[in-house]
Amino acid sequence: MKIIHTSDWHIGQNLHQFSRDEEHEYFFDKLKDIVLEEKPDALVVSGDVFHSATPTVVSQRLYYHALVELSRLYDDLQIIVVAGNHDSPSRLEAPRELWAAFNVTVVGNLDFYRNDDENELPYDASKIQIPIKRNGEIVGWVLAVPFINAGNYPSLKDDDSYSNRVFSFYNNLKNNLKCNLQFNENHSVVATGHFMLTDAVIKNKDKIVGGIESVDSSEISSLSEIDYWALGHVHHPQNIGDNERMRYSGSPFPMTFNEDYQHSVTVVDIENHNVDVKIRAIEPLIPILDFPFKPKSNDDAMTLDEVVDKLDNVLDKEQYIRLHVKSEMSISDVQNARILELFKDKKAKYCGIQLYVPKVEDADKDSVIKTLDDFKSISPYDLGCSVFRKKYDMEMPDDMKALFKEVCDEVME
Repeated sequence: MKIIHTSDWHIGQNLHQFSRDEEHEYFFDKLKDIVLEEKPDALVVSGDVFHSATPTVVSQRLYYHALVELSRLYDDLQIIVVAGNHDSPSRLEAPRELWAAFNVTVVGNLDFYRNDDENELPYDASKIQIPIKRNGEIVGWVLAVPFINAGNYPSLKDDDSYSNRVFSFYNNLKNNLKCNLQFNENHSVVATGHFMLTDAVIKNKDKIVGGIESVDSSEISSLSEIDYWALGHVHHPQNIGDNERMRYSGSPFPMTFNEDYQHSVTVVDIENHNVDVKIRAIEPLIPILDFPFKPKSNDDAMTLDEVVDKLDNVLDKEQYIRLHVKSEMSISDVQNARILELFKDKKAKYCGIQLYVPKVEDADKDSVIKTLDDFKSISPYDLGCSVFRKKYDMEMPDDMKALFKEVCDEVME
């Protein structure tokens, strides 16, 4: 069985105030080219189709058009889409019956039901056990598992940890598949999952993935009868450790400035349970640029005037630009207006400023709060100044202090 694995499209996401619709259209065109070249049996989308649970009409139209165009590439192509944590399960699954006419299977959620028989699964397994056919013959299966909230995995009697419940869920689902009369031990098995694994690497600690629960990757990987794990949720494309059978395909292009790495889709060829993984890189339509570079500290950064003097070199290319600037305090409205004017009518897209402020000595290092009485003895004004100092490594500007003092005095009165 051969699949193309992709995920985390986040259709409808904006980078600052800029729409990404054109970039999604570009990605879908590239994806169609790759599908035609690779001729997979199935295209598997592992969650986070949309960026919002309530996508706009434009976002939905873009999604529907892309899937219809992909489904028409050739007759045997099956497309399987599961919901991620950003998606509305019911909204995604609502046209499920209509999608079947295009050989597209959409799974938004599991259909749970009351079951007092411990030997039976408490949900409809047939809905997520998708046979993959070539020339009318089953060559493998996709266990199309959508994002499931941590508390919704079936509980265990002895060990009720999140990781063990996830392991038990997939183990039972796999064993149930083996009881299917259509299942053959020569069939390939692919499982989707939209969660964080313990060994996943999140470059620069990008927070767009959301959630804090993680699943023990060593426990999950012990389910050897699952040939490949088509994972979603983490945007950085990667195998889990040295195991190419477990992979996050990653987002199709950078969703934030922290995602400054190669983006791709994954081609997976499974034959006699041997897995061959090939990465198909996709260059972004509009690259991201940290300008003039990413400093390590205030000492390495350039002043606003120095950065502005260099801007002419990058304004005529279409790219998202975030400035990195050394500053004693926040950028004023006048300074920001000056920057916006430089970007006016240019191809480059201005995406804000990352400030690098000088380190200051912590004046409060000898006044550590240890008791409730210590906390009560500190005035709201002093506490606010201390929090500002710790957060920004600088003193609160005098004009801000004056305003904050007025507010504190009014509240105290």
